[in-house]
Amino acid sequence: MIEKAGTRTLSLGMDAGGSYTDAVVMDVNERRVLARSKAATTHEDLMIGMSEAMTKLIANRSFNPKDIKFTGLSTTLATNSILEGKGGRVGLIGIGWTPEKDWTFDVVSSAFIDGGHDVKGHPLFPLDTDALIRAARKMIDAVDSMVISSKFSCFNPVHENDARAAVRKEFGVPVIAAHELSTDLGIYERTNTAVFNGMLLPVINDFLNDVGIMLSRFKISSRVMVMKGDGTMMDLESAKLRPVETIMSGPAASAVGGRFLSGLDTCFVIDVGSTSTDIAYLRKGLPLVNREGAVVGSVRTHVHAMDAYTIALGGDSHVRADETGRIAIGPRRAVPLSRAAAAYPEIIEKMISEKRTSFIVPHISRTSSLSPYASVILKWIRENAPCTLEDIERAHPEMYTFKSVVQDLTDRGNVILTGLTPTDVFLIKDMLHDGNDVAAREGAHIEAVKVNMSTDQFCAKVIDQMIISIGRSLLTKAVMDQTGDDIVGKNLMKITEAAAGGGLFDVMNITAELNVPIVGLGGPADVLLPALKHRLSADVKLPYDHDVGNAIGTVCSKVSESSTVQIRAVKGGGYELISSFEQPIRMQCLPDALEKAKGMVTDNALSKAVKAGGVNVTVNVEVDNSNFSNHADAFVDWIEVRARATGDPMGRAFGL
Repeated sequence: MIEKAGTRTLSLGMDAGGSYTDAVVMDVNERRVLARSKAATTHEDLMIGMSEAMTKLIANRSFNPKDIKFTGLSTTLATNSILEGKGGRVGLIGIGWTPEKDWTFDVVSSAFIDGGHDVKGHPLFPLDTDALIRAARKMIDAVDSMVISSKFSCFNPVHENDARAAVRKEFGVPVIAAHELSTDLGIYERTNTAVFNGMLLPVINDFLNDVGIMLSRFKISSRVMVMKGDGTMMDLESAKLRPVETIMSGPAASAVGGRFLSGLDTCFVIDVGSTSTDIAYLRKGLPLVNREGAVVGSVRTHVHAMDAYTIALGGDSHVRADETGRIAIGPRRAVPLSRAAAAYPEIIEKMISEKRTSFIVPHISRTSSLSPYASVILKWIRENAPCTLEDIERAHPEMYTFKSVVQDLTDRGNVILTGLTPTDVFLIKDMLHDGNDVAAREGAHIEAVKVNMSTDQFCAKVIDQMIISIGRSLLTKAVMDQTGDDIVGKNLMKITEAAAGGGLFDVMNITAELNVPIVGLGGPADVLLPALKHRLSADVKLPYDHDVGNAIGTVCSKVSESSTVQIRAVKGGGYELISSFEQPIRMQCLPDALEKAKGMVTDNALSKAVKAGGVNVTVNVEVDNSNFSNHADAFVDWIEVRARATGDPMGRAFGL
């Protein structure tokens, strides 16, 4: 029986991951999970999977939905939308610069006009307002939003602000000023960050609006906050304005969840998912952040996201004997045979008769933008799955391009292959108890024969290879963090693989002893990670509720915002304070300039943190004078004053 409302203050956490959507309800005061659920992530419409997860939570009947006062979200939607080229149409107007030859921006139209500032925030040329309006008028009918990116706007935003105001007044279109998303140097990265933000505006806004509708349907009235890629949170309105900051929110949620569940401030968090494994290092309670910016596809941005090491290895990785006679695991994902047999019982007989484990089955139902040929093939697959390429060829002898059509459907996610996976292996080894073990065993036998192994030998080898791969990646991540070198050479890979149990060297023994604890998250973690205790002499912790750690992380983080001011010497005496939120300010003596800068960053960071939904906010100010020599002529010669404001999310009744 559902208890009477008003007796507790609860938090809801939801993570829409690559394969599964996890949801938890936590008792705020007792800091424990009251209910938890999982549902398959429905990429064509995330709300389907999220609603299914919510329905399972409500059916638990261990809480009253009206007591949920805080909701935390994380999702792969932003990253996937950029990778798949989905979202709004963006126009770009650059001020005071033109692109270099190899620069590309995902925009439908662009123009470049006079204006911009130098590295000290002084104007290079006046803003050409007439050219601005002409350029905007030419592209306005083809775009959903417009990006304004001015040279060195991170040191003086006045031209971006003036241009944005002029375009908004004239056309009423949403306009994004690049300096509001990044105050880092690098016009290419700063512009791409703003362009991606424009693409994501309609995608994330629709998603968050749908979340609100879903919560109302379940009679939940709560404060909603969204996980950012750096492991902190922002409120709903901030997320709708700056959706690009949700890139990498899923791995960030796992890192925060790992810290909360383990109680450790310094640790490695390894989240073993269905399609990938993320490894993060937490130091003093915070995940390391990639200061150079997250890379999405092949494009670097200025999004401050968690510095995670990700490998394409998970519970649904495709396991098979490759053409060299060795066992290959991943990187492609497959539908586990033990689950495929539930939808297609006939797959077992097909496997036995054809001595194969890979069959084509429908996946995501999205059909927009499909060619006529692709539509015909997809319809046939839906009616005849599970099938093979040979089956499709026999059914469509007139379609000579059927292989490329099927490949396109696979790339789009409309179809997917079945295959033996670690999930099947875990079922065979009695490490899991959900699925058709007959299909799993038959698939393992087929693949084992190809490498002259018994089924048991094959399964043991698969598990061992996964452990070695995770251990190698963990050691590689540790070396990269310690050295600051992100180049992974062949020698390092061989050495870390040997230390993780790969046994590659005859003339020496290579071992490693990890000084930092490992916290395991994700469903397969309890199967794979305990072995690292002996292989790496590591303290391995598998907290209770580790399989929903991402969802837990969404309700356990902080709101955090930062601000920076640079102090530069001026020819003839005095100093200038340069920032992205004020025009340059002139001061005569350095002590006064320092005090002014500290006040500026404190007020700015505090204001942003409160605006993002933070309460009980504290501000920490740092002064970095390592680049300062008091020479007014030096290009790189400044004192940097930084502030970080950190607080609890509004609506959550406890601080962590």
